[in-house]
Amino acid sequence: MQQAIRVSDYTGFMYLGDLIEFRETKKLFTDPKDELTAKYVQGHFG
Repeated sequence: MQQAIRVSDYTGFMYLGDLIEFRETKKLFTDPKDELTAKYVQGHFG
């Protein structure tokens, strides 16, 4: 995840083949809108 934060402008989070969230990388990692995304970036699964 640290590499994604350093090198990308936008990031998508996919779960079981579905695009859950796509937005600016910094916003996705600091203020995710979806609960699954939040759990992933906080290290609760994955």
